[in-house]
Amino acid sequence: MIRKSAMLLHALRSADYMEKEEWSATEMGCRLNMSVQTVHRLLSSLEEYGFVAKNPETKKFRLGLSLLKLGMSIKENSSIRNSAILAMEKLMSQTKEKVYLTVPEGNEGVFIDCVQPGFTALDEYIGVRSPLSLGAANKVMLAHESRENRQKIMQNLYKKGEIIDLKQLEKNINIIAKCGVSICFEEIKEGNTEIAAPIFSWDNRVAASISVISPSSRLDEQEIYMTIQYVQDAAEEASRNLGWRAKEYKVYSI
Repeated sequence: MIRKSAMLLHALRSADYMEKEEWSATEMGCRLNMSVQTVHRLLSSLEEYGFVAKNPETKKFRLGLSLLKLGMSIKENSSIRNSAILAMEKLMSQTKEKVYLTVPEGNEGVFIDCVQPGFTALDEYIGVRSPLSLGAANKVMLAHESRENRQKIMQNLYKKGEIIDLKQLEKNINIIAKCGVSICFEEIKEGNTEIAAPIFSWDNRVAASISVISPSSRLDEQEIYMTIQYVQDAAEEASRNLGWRAKEYKVYSI
């Protein structure tokens, strides 16, 4: 089923280059040697998610805007990574710990990259999704969303059971928003401390977060303070590379 859906999308894409913008289910069936019933069923499913669009007058199909949005998302994530990678490597050198890049997607955060000391296998967290209410990397992005988006996300997560104490989370998020940095103990992995700061794009929108995850046993009060400084400097450097106009960060009080 997935293979046939992919064939349909590729066929519609190549159709654009044949100066024929819209195709009927019958035409696509003949072109791909599929039954009209199968093609129509697949196109209806793809239409439901916006991958194809149906002309209400001609009843014919063309590629939908959801594909464009996915492509723009991939391009944006690539741009974010390119803007952050040098800052991440510098932060790793300063802390001697793993450094992560996380981006927001809806109500979740996604780990998209990691730099780490030495030559090791692909990190286990890459590609992992978690609610924006969990972990420093996610919470710092949630805290720097607009007030309207922040409330909407928290309400959605609360309804899904991802948040137990909504008032306590709101209090924590407000503190993070004022400080510009988030610290979480053992939320991502037992025995680890995560410190994160937001990365902003040129339009002052939170685009990602940069974080360090360290074994808690390695961090005393002074180490935490220094790591905060390093993480904030790295986030600011990555933000500037995205065209953000630098501003002064507040330092988390210990």
